[in-house]
Amino acid sequence: MSLLLFILLNSWIWKIISLFPLIVVPLILSTIFLYKKQNILFLVTFFILLYFQLITTISQSFTLLDNDEQRVRSERLQFYKPSLHFTRVIFARFNLRDFLEGDFNTIQTRIYRNFFETIDLNIYFFAGHPRERVWADDFEKFSFIFLPLFLIGMYKIFSKGDMYFILFFLATIIILTGIGHKNNLGPFLIFPFIVILIHEGFLNILNFLKNGK
Repeated sequence: MSLLLFILLNSWIWKIISLFPLIVVPLILSTIFLYKKQNILFLVTFFILLYFQLITTISQSFTLLDNDEQRVRSERLQFYKPSLHFTRVIFARFNLRDFLEGDFNTIQTRIYRNFFETIDLNIYFFAGHPRERVWADDFEKFSFIFLPLFLIGMYKIFSKGDMYFILFFLATIIILTGIGHKNNLGPFLIFPFIVILIHEGFLNILNFLKNGK
């Protein structure tokens, strides 16, 4: 019962209900199945959520730059004009400027950005504040009062070595790193994990209050 309360006591699920109610049932079921470690059922609902995450997220090329990114790159290129002769020779010989500002750099930057957005707690508990993203319609997904419960839950689950949970959690972070965050509903694929971590933190506090440990 307490798990269901945490599933519903957040603005994220109500935002999803208002914009895309089809996602709600697999979202709730995947959270319950993950909590109960019903592997097959969780995987079925997880892949349903993954499908919805893919179709509602604006795809973004890892190599093509938008207008603003092209402007920034063009400004950076001005710095690749070494004054020393031997440095100019090295840059020309190995084509370092194109390497540093070419597709490799763009892919690396996109992956880096997607990864750190996925693990950024501000996006989930503070609507992105204080590092608001200009392009994103950020909203508070969980109340900030749940953040201590989340951190306690994460510590407990990782210290217990719950590999089932940990492996799926890390796999979800990797998937969202590839998909990106251009979605009005947010990266809801990670919703079940955050709810369970908050719930775990809540149970540990209750246990401490009852038993003193």
